[in-house]
Amino acid sequence: MIMIISFIGMSGSGKSYWSKQLQKRGYKWFCCDDLIEQKLSEELNKLGYSGINDVAKWMGQPFDPQYKTASKKYLQLENEVIEEIFAFIENSSVKEDIIIDTTGSVIYAQKELLQTLTRLAKVIYFETPDSVKEEMYKLYLKDPKPVLWGSVFKKTKDEDAMKTLARCYPKLLSYRSNKYEKLAHIKLDYHTLCNPEFTVDLFLQAIQ
Repeated sequence: MIMIISFIGMSGSGKSYWSKQLQKRGYKWFCCDDLIEQKLSEELNKLGYSGINDVAKWMGQPFDPQYKTASKKYLQLENEVIEEIFAFIENSSVKEDIIIDTTGSVIYAQKELLQTLTRLAKVIYFETPDSVKEEMYKLYLKDPKPVLWGSVFKKTKDEDAMKTLARCYPKLLSYRSNKYEKLAHIKLDYHTLCNPEFTVDLFLQAIQ
């Protein structure tokens, strides 16, 4: 039986790791981060940038002057990438197991696209529990990925930008966790996913 699955969750939750493990089992892997980067390649090359971390640099933080324009373009490209993946799935004559490895900001995609995602794929949420929020924030600073903040980032009077970032990041995680749970068919526990004894076979059993 052919399986089409989609991973959703924050950057650092393990989506890419598990995508690679399933790719080794023969799944075709669509990495939305990589596909968006390809669409931005010409613009990134002009700046001497390459790689997903440089896409984060290109977008900047919500307090950077380029952020508003760059984040809008990023979301536009994300919608395009998702549409192209759906077109491939629906038009391909080759039936194969597929992973759609979404970005953390997939919840901001067009409503119709999210509805199609839940129709075409089994949506798996990689949970981000409260207990690892501080760890996730440190990972975000150390290994930044492009992040759409929506209306969550709100600077208060006399608060510097980095303090605002640290204060608002847990709010972003909470907001997204709620959205991810509503979108998902299955939720996988963070600590289970990180357990070295949780094998690919156990993973596949868990999502059946």
